[in-house]
Amino acid sequence: MHANRLPAIRGLRWVVEAFSILRVAPVRQLLFNLAFLFASTIVVALPLIGFAAIWLLFPALMVGPHAIARRASGGTTPTPDLLLSGLRQQLPAQLRMGGVFLGAMVVVLAGTALADDGRFAQAVIGHTRLQLEDLQSPDLQRAMLIGAGLQTGLLGALWYAPLLVAWHGLSATKAAFFSAAGAFINWRAFLVYGVAIMLLFGLVLMLALGGAMLFGGSGPAQANAALFSVIWTLLPVWFASSYLSYRDIFSEDKVNEAAAELPASPTISP
Repeated sequence: MHANRLPAIRGLRWVVEAFSILRVAPVRQLLFNLAFLFASTIVVALPLIGFAAIWLLFPALMVGPHAIARRASGGTTPTPDLLLSGLRQQLPAQLRMGGVFLGAMVVVLAGTALADDGRFAQAVIGHTRLQLEDLQSPDLQRAMLIGAGLQTGLLGALWYAPLLVAWHGLSATKAAFFSAAGAFINWRAFLVYGVAIMLLFGLVLMLALGGAMLFGGSGPAQANAALFSVIWTLLPVWFASSYLSYRDIFSEDKVNEAAAELPASPTISP
């Protein structure tokens, strides 16, 4: 296998082409992603162990929605068993990969503790609860910004590792390396992709909030319902675009003429 170096415009195409994947059994894909949301929420809510459990299981859980997008990309209707495919494929390696994710999140929380003496970190792991007035604290706001930046970087580097473990049979260490290297050499495409995803989310959120205000008022309940509906609706698009980026970067075939003209990174080609 090797990693393709792609042009920046490819990041926009991942978002656009994701809607063609969603056209294959869209209701079914929405329901499957709703089940994924509920499962993740239940794991996070586990007393005392929720934080550790979600990150240990995160790689195995992430394979399912990508497998659904993978099946739909071929024009075939996805089936419910795909949601559990990550628990059936290379589970020991996925749990080791989960240890890497958990360690990365511990690093993130340690970084936030430098800004607010650990208040935000304690809230994340469930030891304390933040009140509305706490969110107005400059120290806590800095901690949240640090956490968002570190988490984005670390998750971006490890994002493809669960798929490389499940579909290529790589060890957790090799999968983490190839994932980070593939993301690094395609940072331009991911920059365009990130901007496109944020603009899409912002547009749909404004439409949802406008609809909520038009039909139900502007209270917190309507705002929360609008936010949830946007996340739920766009989740299949996000996973589809994520799968497309994985397929383009790690495919052994030349994904398009533009990418074929750009050499694969010699540092990650065996």
